Amino acid sequence: MPKGLYLGVDGCKEGWVAVALHEDGTFCDSMVAKELLVLIDYYSEVKTIGVDMPLDLLNEPTRIADQLVRKELGPKRGRSVFPAIPKFMIEPRWINLGANALNDESRNRFDCAFSRQTINLKKKILEVNQCSLNGSNIIEVHPELCFMHMNNGVPLSYSKKTWNGMQHRLSLLTSTGIKLPNDMGPKTGIISSDDIIDAAAVAWTVRRYAYGKALSYPEDHDSPQIWV
Repeated sequence: MPKGLYLGVDGCKEGWVAVALHEDGTFCDSMVAKELLVLIDYYSEVKTIGVDMPLDLLNEPTRIADQLVRKELGPKRGRSVFPAIPKFMIEPRWINLGANALNDESRNRFDCAFSRQTINLKKKILEVNQCSLNGSNIIEVHPELCFMHMNNGVPLSYSKKTWNGMQHRLSLLTSTGIKLPNDMGPKTGIISSDDIIDAAAVAWTVRRYAYGKALSYPEDHDSPQIWV
């Protein structure tokens, strides 16, 4: 692989999908893999990887980063920011338990529960955090926050699942120099379109991060951060 790539990764039904950018920020290639580590090994020249998945969990009911990004995105798009699960849920004792057992423990500890959809991400969250602990330089990125910043700070009107929403996001990516190809190939090309688009937005932030232009929510480096 060429040097100087910027890599954005999003979770998908098939595992993980990555979009890589050239040094100048244009589209380089994409790849899908069942395991995140396969992508990390394939793009071994990449210095920083952006992932749309909670990183640096806390044994607390909420993170400041999630609260700030949700508020920034407003009532419509803010709903896309799932609360990060507490750290205990990815620990060996708990990782294989179901949502009911985990929520019982969460109620005992924090007097709150989490949606089944959020809890079902726990193994992907574990995967990201293990890769980070093992030395991969990973930053947490939220695609909707990326698109808001591409859109002059205005949250997008339409959901990414709608035609208007998809076209708006593709247009914003193109305006930054990221023109996704019409044909992604036989493997990536069958992945849900919104996952590929999200991965491209994450890669955009990784490039900003590399050039020292990215912003973090919150600014405090002692707390978990979401970058844009």
